[in-house]
Amino acid sequence: MKKSAPRATLSTEAIETLLSTAIARARELDIRVHIAITDSAAEIVGFVSCEGAPRIAATTARHKAFTAVQTGMPTKDWKTYLDGIPADELKIIDKIDGYIAADGGYPIVENGLVLGAIGVSGADQQRDADVALRAMAALDA
Repeated sequence: MKKSAPRATLSTEAIETLLSTAIARARELDIRVHIAITDSAAEIVGFVSCEGAPRIAATTARHKAFTAVQTGMPTKDWKTYLDGIPADELKIIDKIDGYIAADGGYPIVENGLVLGAIGVSGADQQRDADVALRAMAALDA
């Protein structure tokens, strides 16, 4: 019997890069957002709120990151998935706290392992996603 399985998580340097790049992109877009970074266990390991970002969006950013790391898919894909399942299954999922179906949450994957996720909220979903994707691209630069 195999007793272990490989796991991975984000490095401190990766977390710093995600946050600083996301902040810079939000400034370029002149938007006020909250940026949440989770590790592979969906625990918050980085969080920044831009001045003036809507307070409710802080929770949404955390939920986007949580959903992305737990499902292993972007939150926009989670929304697509939910749109196509039977109503009785949707009722079950709706009872689970923390999941959100709105663009702006992305898992960070390396070598097939989910390292963590980023969730951005405070602007419209398109610009939230733009900020998150720019931050993720910086990890590969």
